[in-house]
Formats: sequence, C-alpha cells, structure tokens
Amino acid sequence: MNFLRTGVWFGIFALSTAGVFAQEPFVFSCGEDTHIDTAKGKVIDSVATDFVQMLLGSSPSAAFDLMSKAGQAETTRDQLDGAAIAILRQFEPTHITVQHTYLIELKGKSPGRVVCATDLSKPDGWESLSAESIPEQAHVLLSADTRNNKLSFAIWLVPEKSEWKVQSFRLNVATLADKDSRQLWDLARAQQARQHSFNAALLYAAAEQTADRGPNFQLGIVQSISDDMKTITIPDEIKGQPPFLWKNGDTTYKVMSVRPIAVGGKIYVIIVHEVSEWQSNEQVDNWNRVLMAYFKHRFPEYSDVFVGLVVRAVERGSNRGFGTVEEVSSAK
Repeated sequence: MNFLRTGVWFGIFALSTAGVFAQEPFVFSCGEDTHIDTAKGKVIDSVATDFVQMLLGSSPSAAFDLMSKAGQAETTRDQLDGAAIAILRQFEPTHITVQHTYLIELKGKSPGRVVCATDLSKPDGWESLSAESIPEQAHVLLSADTRNNKLSFAIWLVPEKSEWKVQSFRLNVATLADKDSRQLWDLARAQQARQHSFNAALLYAAAEQTADRGPNFQLGIVQSISDDMKTITIPDEIKGQPPFLWKNGDTTYKVMSVRPIAVGGKIYVIIVHEVSEWQSNEQVDNWNRVLMAYFKHRFPEYSDVFVGLVVRAVERGSNRGFGTVEEVSSAK
C-alpha cells in the first residue's frame, strides 16, 4: 500500500515463496517533506545542511564530527579536506538548499532497500533508498548552484546516541546548464524520434548521469532512462569505450572523449582528441577546426540541440592543451 510518499510493505510474499526468497517479514513507512513531524524534520534538515556547509567551508574536516561511526570508518578527515578542495575548485557551489527529506520507520529486518512512492507507474513517482535494520533513518537531498550547473548532495542519516549523524553522502552534477535529468531525457527521446542518433546517445547518457544520486539513493527515473538506452542505436563513432578512432580520408583522429558540456547556461558538444606536439597556436587551432569540419559533416543534426562545438587538443605525453570554440546560430 502507498499513501502519498508513505509505503507500508509486509513480508507476506517472502513467506509464501520461501524457497526463492529468504527475506524475513518487515514493515516500513516512508514519509516525505510535509508528511514528517515538523520538529523532527527540522532537526534532520539542519544536520544535513550543517554537514554540507562544513564540508564546503573553511574547515572541511570538521564535517567528520557529524558522521556516524560507520560513516567515519569509510573516510578520514584528510579525505574530506581533499574532496572539499576538489569540489570548491571545480564548482564553487553556493546557495545550499534542502530539496526533499525522507524519513523511514522500519520494524523487522531490513531487506537492504525500501521504496518510497506516490505512484509506482510513473518514472519520477518513486525512489529506492538504502535502509538498515534500525527503527528510524532519513535521507535528505540538497542542491547547490554552480557557475554552469546545479549540484545534488544525497545525505543518509541515522540516529546515534540521541543525535542524527551522517551515514554516507554523495555529490553529483544534477543538471546540464538549466536542464535536469527529466528534461534531458525528454530531449533524448525527441531526438531519437527524429532519428538523430548522435544527439540522442549523448542526451540519454547525460540524463542518466545527472539522475545519479549514488548507491544509497536511486531516483525511479534512472530505471526508465536505462531501459530506454537499451533500445537506441549508438553511432559507431561513439560506440564502446574511448579512445575512439575517427577516420577522415588518410587522417585518423584519436578521440579521447565526446560529451555535452554546459558553459554560460548553454550546452555544447566537447570533443577531446590527442595530437602530437604542435609548434604554434595557429597550427593546433587549425587541427581543431579540421576536426570540427569533419564532425559537422558527419553529424549535422548536432545543431538541432547543441549551441556549438568545443574541440580540445591534448598533447601526447604532456599536460598541454588547446581549445577551439565555435557557436552555431541555428542551434536551439
């Protein structure tokens, strides 16, 4: 049975099929946001917010003290410091905001995960959350703004000595420019319908990646996106694992990656290719533009979705790189 975001499941099925499942009977409820006791919800949200703010503050290692014993066993203060430096350097997150809070109440032995749902028939109508065999636990989703995207923090909390503590946390890029996973999925499906297989493949991958909240928090939409991806045709140029070898006459490009990228609120395609040592910026810029011309001839439909191309050359055996950008006025 499911009432709002509250689910109550019994172990009847497990008992009647004991030869297949060894799960013991359990009962759980999952309340979301306003369906959580106000005072308790405020405390949970406060701990989750404090943890993220500490992690992104001047002393990231202080967040270690807000973690449970099990959470502390999985990391160190130095690792928190290192992670925070990387996050701040790459994203410069601001405006940390609680998006959703889930409170799980459970009796019996946990099956490992529980489903919180309003409508199991809808891709975005349910979530699968990790749960331990304890009476109460919570999951909190928070967001933060960055220069080009939004970030999502998935925080799992458990009670420990009368206080809520962070059991685990996960950071992920949650949008591409202003488009979230649902919007990217809709774009991918539209491009697939138009037989724009390159666009569809990149957008499906972006939708799946931006929907990722880590192993302890799965959005229902992830399953639907994954099922759709099994049906699409992926162009040979981006099939399998990189590097991809693109042949253009007598020239072979060693392409290290191809993906969408958000810059200044716009979505581009970025192509990274490996090249030999160059003698001047003009020389490597010309190499990039020749690759651009090949790409635009091979996949002219890219401008139906993406505002332009970024081609970045990386020098073989060194850290040197050079990027070339081109926008297209016809892109949406």
